[in-house]
Formats: sequence, structure tokens, C-alpha cells
Amino acid sequence: MNEVFQELEKRGVVAVLVIDDVETAVPTAKALVEGGITAIELALRTDAALESIKRIHKEVSSMMIMAGTVIRPDQLKLVQEAGADAAVAPGMNLKVMKEAKRIGLPFAPGICTASEIEAGIENGVKYFKYFPAEAVGGLKYLKSMAGPYNYLGLKYFPLGGVKQSSLAEYAQSDLIFAIGGSWIAKTSDINAHDYDGIRERAKLAVEEWNRERK
Repeated sequence: MNEVFQELEKRGVVAVLVIDDVETAVPTAKALVEGGITAIELALRTDAALESIKRIHKEVSSMMIMAGTVIRPDQLKLVQEAGADAAVAPGMNLKVMKEAKRIGLPFAPGICTASEIEAGIENGVKYFKYFPAEAVGGLKYLKSMAGPYNYLGLKYFPLGGVKQSSLAEYAQSDLIFAIGGSWIAKTSDINAHDYDGIRERAKLAVEEWNRERK
């Protein structure tokens, strides 16, 4: 199941989306692809989320879709059937993690402590969502916390407060396999149909990521 996250590492930048209106899902995904972003985390925080995953999966074939804010085991099968390639969570829920493994859906639990990393290791996890990244200390904190486990080759996906201005620092670290943020396509911009702005912010983020990863 790690192959999905290995593919995500090649894509690098993930736009984190909260969709209020299903009709905006496909145009937003297309604008991101035009800007160079081919991976999203679509949060299960609205009634439109599941249908949005279905539509993007059907109409924007180049987009890798991760379902976000997956906090209950029953949500995993729903997002898998909707077309999600993987799922991620803000925290470490053992029931969700074990159910994801049972049904064969790649899953990255959220961590911000060493104990959470160890819970993931015990369950065979190598790819983690680091959340809320900036609030708990950013890359400096992650390096310190992750140090004892570096020999295991664990990788992290920071979200939470990440912006264009902090992207470069994360991109330079071998601990990071991808980076995500809501600044690229904020809900207010999606609702305003600001697809030009979304496309431009996507382009800038991808350019910065690619420049720093060399």
C-alpha cells in the first residue's frame, strides 16, 4: 500500500480542499491540474465531500485523491468506493488505521508526538501526516521528534499552517515526502469561483517545490 504514497512523493504538492458546493469540485480540480498540482486532500467536513470525490475521480483522471479528516472506520469504505486513492486523518485512531489495512486502502494517520509515531510503527505504518505542523513547532520540532526513528525510513506529510513562505524549508528535508496546504485553494476562493487565482497559486507552489527538491 506504500506504493500510493511513493507516487505522491513524485507529485510533491497537495492542495487541501474543503468543498461546500459539489458543482465547484471538478472546476477546482481542473484549475489545480492546469497549475501543475495533481494531488488533493479532500476533507470529509461537508455534505458535498463524498460526491465531490466521486466527480473528481470520474472527470479528472490525472488527479490523485486522498480523503481527509477520516475519523471513523465506516468512512473508509465509503471513500474507497467513491474513488479515493488513499485516506488521511488529523489524529491517530487505531480502529481507523486497522480498518484501512483490512480493506486495503492506503492510510496515513496524523501524528505530533513520539508515542503516536510508535503506535503507527506497531501497525506497519511508514508514511504519516504531521499535523498541525506549524502550530506544534514546524520542521525543527519534527526533526527532533523523528530523530530516534530515522533508521526506519519513516516519511512525513506536513499540514496545518503551512504556507507558500514555509514550503521551501520542508521541501529541502529528506523527512518530507509531500507537503499540503489550504492556502492554494481556500474554501472562500472556491466558493467565489476564483479558478484563475487557484491555478496561479498552484503553479507557484509546484515551482517552489521542484526548485528546492533538486
